[in-house]
Amino acid sequence: MITLTLQLPEPVAAEFFQAAEELNDRFAGANPKIEAKSLMAFALARHDCDDVCAQFDLALRLVRARPSRRSTPS
Repeated sequence: MITLTLQLPEPVAAEFFQAAEELNDRFAGANPKIEAKSLMAFALARHDCDDVCAQFDLALRLVRARPSRRSTPS
């Protein structure tokens, strides 16, 4: 397993923390309590390797403002 540390914009993180709080209120007997980081991992887990790589590729292209090697035709 790989551990990944991400910085999220405050409004995005707040949504996950709010969702965890609401789920814990709804399922009061949950043990252990549902955590925001578990919800984030669950959201990311639905993506396969190609999806994750494509998102990083897109982010890099947006930051660099030029095509990446992967998107350049051969």
